Amino acid sequence: MNTPIIPPLPAGAYRHTLLERVVHGQAFEQAVLDEVLMVDAKRVLVIASPRAQESETLHRLRIALGDRHVGDFCGALPHVPVQCVREGALMANRLNADHLVAFGGGSVMDAAKAIALLVQSRNPTDIAPLLAPQNLSHVDPSRHAAGDDPWLRITAIPQTLSAAEFTWFAGVSDPDRKIKNIIAHAAMTPRCVILDPALTLEFPLATFLASGVKAIDHAVERLVSLTSHPMSDALSIHALRMLSQALPVVRSNPDDLHARQQCQLASWLSIAGGAAGVKTGASHALGHVLGAHAGIAHGLTSCALLAPVLRWNASSNHAQQSHVMSAIGESHADLGTWVEQLVKKLGLPTQLREMGVAKDELPDIAQKSLHDPGMRHNPRPVRSASDALEILQAAW
Repeated sequence: MNTPIIPPLPAGAYRHTLLERVVHGQAFEQAVLDEVLMVDAKRVLVIASPRAQESETLHRLRIALGDRHVGDFCGALPHVPVQCVREGALMANRLNADHLVAFGGGSVMDAAKAIALLVQSRNPTDIAPLLAPQNLSHVDPSRHAAGDDPWLRITAIPQTLSAAEFTWFAGVSDPDRKIKNIIAHAAMTPRCVILDPALTLEFPLATFLASGVKAIDHAVERLVSLTSHPMSDALSIHALRMLSQALPVVRSNPDDLHARQQCQLASWLSIAGGAAGVKTGASHALGHVLGAHAGIAHGLTSCALLAPVLRWNASSNHAQQSHVMSAIGESHADLGTWVEQLVKKLGLPTQLREMGVAKDELPDIAQKSLHDPGMRHNPRPVRSASDALEILQAAW
């Protein structure tokens, strides 16, 4: 009698990050004051972009913080060049800040996390830790060793849907080499995230919608991963449903705060799979490189890349892609076509040539992308720069 072969049980771990609370349905002024009072922060430095410097909402944030507000660093630039991180860390040290409030889009969130890392290194003039290669799989987002203290706590008030406020990693760029490096540490995670949809009205509508496509990218690449996880799948599917319904509503009625809040909550769900160890693939990897190389916002890179990546991967994960389509009730098209049609419905570009990327830049971008961690986790192996170039040419 033959003994049946029992396949090994799936193995994995879902690690809760150091995020403590997500506040929504409350005006940001009261929410941020409640947070700094709760943790007894006395010297709060606001991290923002140059665009925010004279904005009414930043003025309201200063008033809400009162005498606990010690200054603003409005130097967080797109794709977080290392020099702006250095300048922010030096300001935090000079002002003896004990708390950071990150106020803006994804680059502001990443800048705040990188500033906290550099301050903790005790030598903010040394940017080497920001550019050192790091094995992200060795970073446990749930573990904050006692020896790591003290770290600057971060409260995040996002104005886009990048979801960077929910993660323990950040992308920083080296403008000289036009590359982006991913850094990570559990304590980089913002401890409180405040979602106020009224704040998103300050950003151009196209920027907000494109950041929503980035959130779709977060959800989709994890749903079709070959190492997916039930917790990640459940949250990602719901995020995809919410975003595909709410983003078109925002496009047709930009003042609809309910739809904008639904997008914010969906953005949160879209990124949660990372804590289960579910990796993203070539769309994220190529997007990182395109952002640093060509200065394109990551929302727009997802608009151009996600659909071609899905089509290129279909030979390896067709079953997963079909399952996603069934789960969202869209069985009449393939997943890549569905994504492309949604992007067009939002009035956003779907080709790299529309974003100013020259065709002769593609080989260099393809070569650089091989060093991004996402390429190692793509469902269909990207074995060479030629493979990456094939995707880029389809996106161009």
